Amino acid sequence: IYTAETLFPYTTLFRSKATMPSEATASRIRESFKQRRGYWNDDWERLMHSNPAYVAAYLELSAYTSERGSLSPKMRELIYVATNCSPTHFFERGVRQHARFARQYGASLEELIAVAMIVSTVGVQTYLLGAAALEELVPGALTSSDHQAHVKAVHSRHLQLLGAALPEVNAAINVDPAFYEVWLNFAEAAMGANGLLSPKDSHLIALAAYAQCTQLSGPGVRQHMRAALANGATPNEIIDVCKLITSMGVHAVVHPVPVLIDEWEQLS
Repeated sequence: IYTAETLFPYTTLFRSKATMPSEATASRIRESFKQRRGYWNDDWERLMHSNPAYVAAYLELSAYTSERGSLSPKMRELIYVATNCSPTHFFERGVRQHARFARQYGASLEELIAVAMIVSTVGVQTYLLGAAALEELVPGALTSSDHQAHVKAVHSRHLQLLGAALPEVNAAINVDPAFYEVWLNFAEAAMGANGLLSPKDSHLIALAAYAQCTQLSGPGVRQHMRAALANGATPNEIIDVCKLITSMGVHAVVHPVPVLIDEWEQLS
């Protein structure tokens, strides 16, 4: 396994100014990247020109969970598709790339669409946030004794689909049980027992969608982590989901670098 240290024993050379690596070093990085990640593209070639040590370090980070973790190759790619198609971070190239890899590992088009549907449930966080804040500021302002039976019924449905309700969910149901029931219908259509993906896999994918760096929803993470465990996921699988998507932060570099280079060349 190549590491930033073994590939670049003199990385300080790359910190003071952009220095092209030798062709032998660049070739080692490319081949290691292709072997361990399954691809190489122009984004990484551009970054190689700016900071080859960064490319090597990213490779170690992004390959860590796939080489040591407990998730199947297919599940890893489905999780990558989920995080790339999130409404808070739609990265088309990432969706296409990881959909291709998922297909190679046996995923069907219907399963990939099911992944996108699971991710679409993250929109409920807007309502959970608002309901919990309102209950904190104006307790009971929108609750009514007239709908307590409905509240109990909706709690029961939530328990069946997602497990025990978190405080944010309790507030959301109490404020408007009818609205939350409509959302439960939506969530059940996306990830219910009759879906293409197992409940365990559905909740692992949902966990990734809620935990990714562009979402960071504590309630969503806790809800789907609890549900995944209840449906047979292991603690190792849970933490591997979180480790796998940590490298998503690299899109902060992948997105702007081509733009920055283009602007620089136009102004030069």
